Amino acid sequence: MNRNNFSVPVLMYHHVNPEGDFINVRPRIFERHMRYLKDRGFTALHTNEFLSIIKGRQLPPKRPVMITFDDGWLDNWVFAFPILKQYNMKAVIFIVTSLISEKGRRQRSDEGTVMGLPSHGECENMIAENRGSGVVLSWEELREMEGSGLIDVQSHTHTHQRWDKLYSDKAKRADILREELEISKKIIEDKLNKDCNVLCWPWGKYDTDYVDAARSSGYELLFTTEKGANTSATETWRIKRLVIGNIGPFTFRKKLFIHSRGWLSRAYLRYF
Repeated sequence: MNRNNFSVPVLMYHHVNPEGDFINVRPRIFERHMRYLKDRGFTALHTNEFLSIIKGRQLPPKRPVMITFDDGWLDNWVFAFPILKQYNMKAVIFIVTSLISEKGRRQRSDEGTVMGLPSHGECENMIAENRGSGVVLSWEELREMEGSGLIDVQSHTHTHQRWDKLYSDKAKRADILREELEISKKIIEDKLNKDCNVLCWPWGKYDTDYVDAARSSGYELLFTTEKGANTSATETWRIKRLVIGNIGPFTFRKKLFIHSRGWLSRAYLRYF
């Protein structure tokens, strides 16, 4: 594979939990996904590797892929991380920094019997009731995952808002957004002793003002929810991702096959 002929599918997960709704993946299904990636020779990337490849500073591996998780849910630690360790797969977790607690370290599924965690809707209710520490990751858990070399923690903003709905004044909205992004970046860098230069937009909502605010705050890669593959022509402020729900092996393989080929990804999305 040469420097310009590559296509990186970026997989988007939220929850990995035995029970849940449309954005939840059961652990046994997630294990099948990771086993397939391992068996087929895919190399999972962290954001610094991905950025170097997109900018032409680094040659891509033969079969690149990126695994991402949004929000920072506790089940990423309890159920997903042990499976990622089992298959030595790197992943990126985009956290909402205002929700991360000092709850401490909780038992994982590879350390003994654990109960399933609440569904996404129940998690949101617990956050609304100020009980979010029971369903989101802690800094101690994030430090341990970062320390493993497998997990790359980056920003999903500080409070996960729809600023376009909260502020009609564009100048005020831009100022508040910039403050949000700078706070989130600084917290991650201080708490985890690492660079934070990657952002994932809440609900995938953004515009040119958002992009300008993110760039001026020091973010170099911006992840969206737009579908497609990422090639040498992909803008760093518009990284595409693929929603991965509780899908079976055939659908998972199909998505990877299509979006590991830039020309096929473009053709597929043009008609479907």
